[in-house]
Amino acid sequence: MVMAAPSAAHPTASRLPASTRRGLVVFGVACAVVSAGSWTAAGLLDVAVMSTSLSYWLFVVGTCGPSLAALIAFLAVRRSAAVRVRVRAPWVWLPLAVVLGALPPVVAEIVLGLGSFGAEASGVVAAAGGTLPFLLTYLVAGPLAEEFGWRGYLQPRLRMRYGPLATAVIVGAAWSVWHLPLFLLPGTGQHEMGLFTANGLMFLLMVIPLSMTFLFLSERLRGGVWSAIVAHLAVNVALSLFPPQTPAGGAIQLATTSAIAFAAWRVMRQGPAGPATADGRVPSSV
Repeated sequence: MVMAAPSAAHPTASRLPASTRRGLVVFGVACAVVSAGSWTAAGLLDVAVMSTSLSYWLFVVGTCGPSLAALIAFLAVRRSAAVRVRVRAPWVWLPLAVVLGALPPVVAEIVLGLGSFGAEASGVVAAAGGTLPFLLTYLVAGPLAEEFGWRGYLQPRLRMRYGPLATAVIVGAAWSVWHLPLFLLPGTGQHEMGLFTANGLMFLLMVIPLSMTFLFLSERLRGGVWSAIVAHLAVNVALSLFPPQTPAGGAIQLATTSAIAFAAWRVMRQGPAGPATADGRVPSSV
């Protein structure tokens, strides 16, 4: 069952429906079991995740944890209520999703590149086998593997109870914690970055304001989960082509991401651009 979303003039529900709470519990448990379980098994092999087919597929299954958990929760709790967004045509939100996702790494590269903008980009693409394999890899590893969980399942159910800022912080915190095991898994970008480093800390912090930006794209611009997938792809591609080489680069990325998120939050507080949900009403902007 999809319940009608609360209007902007009224507060959100004081308590989530029981079916929605059960769905969120199932989602959280399933996500933890699939992701942490698969990555733990991969880690016990004591090899880099890309070095054997078994470790690679365990890694892949783990990355799909959020989207697989959403499917499990949907099948297990069919009557879980959620805010449902009527998706707009892609030309309304797609360009902004690409720009807002890619902007932080690009800004850091411009500020600190010192004339070497994108110097390593061609090598990164070539190592992936060309432009198409590069884009397909980054589309699956992250956007498709995660977003049906974070923005497709978790976010709209939390919006039945919480405003945009609280929802973004909760989803972002869960997203950040979900990444923690990757810092312990040899062969991942997070492991190379290091957990107890400035860039590692800023990476974990950056996903929280990113959640506000993704909520803005998916709800305010009515791009739905597809806008989050596009923005997530833009983030991953830009980070791969323009990685933060120094803590200063990571700090610029975090500051830019936070500035975008703040602007998105302020726009959402001004009220809806138009009908956002399936029944023509909009979620609370408290």
